[in-house]
Amino acid sequence: MKKFADVFLCIQNKIYVKPLLILLTVFFLFCMFLSPGQYALAENSSTYYICTANFCYLYEEPAFTSQKILEENGEPLRISHKDKLSLELTNSIPTEYNDEYGMIFYKVESYAGNPLPSAYIFSDFVAVGGNEIETYPAYNASINADTKLYLLNGEVMEESEIEIEKGERVYLYEGYNNELDYIPIAYQRGNSLQYGYVLKDVVAPDGVNPFIIYAVTIAIACIGIIIALLFMKNKKKKKVT
Repeated sequence: MKKFADVFLCIQNKIYVKPLLILLTVFFLFCMFLSPGQYALAENSSTYYICTANFCYLYEEPAFTSQKILEENGEPLRISHKDKLSLELTNSIPTEYNDEYGMIFYKVESYAGNPLPSAYIFSDFVAVGGNEIETYPAYNASINADTKLYLLNGEVMEESEIEIEKGERVYLYEGYNNELDYIPIAYQRGNSLQYGYVLKDVVAPDGVNPFIIYAVTIAIACIGIIIALLFMKNKKKKKVT
């Protein structure tokens, strides 16, 4: 009887072990052939990204000069502060795209539940949701007078209630263009980044002081006038002799 029980137990174990081995084999094969994108998606299912700016736009290409993504009414799509975004990932981190100036953009796969086939956002406008902002732009200018932040509403520049004090450091993310009336800036305000525009007269870019440039220009002009006068004086003396 004992021998019969041992034989029955052995058969029963073989019956359960074989399917278990098959299941384990299938599982390992599934993991091996799982694509990197699917793996990243599974690994980051609880990770989401938010907009850290007070507002920003999406672009059709990774560049500020590219066409903005438009809404159905034809107006540029505005992403607001703390709006959630789904980004294209590579090895579990947002894929980086550089423009001609070396600025980094991320590709936005969906916004507000809507897939976007080709949309890019400036990387400084994005952070992992639920985290404090850990990095800020490398500031490259200062504000030389108390001013207000201007916001672009369609094609109209509107003065906001946001105040920027004299001496505050800002980031000129599109550089400084003296031909523009308003200069795009970003600056730290609490735990978020504010983006907008200020009048060019209140912006002092880092580098050579513009007053020094004017002084050098005037000095060179004065030296030129003095040399010209001396040359004319010597010429007259030669004629007299």
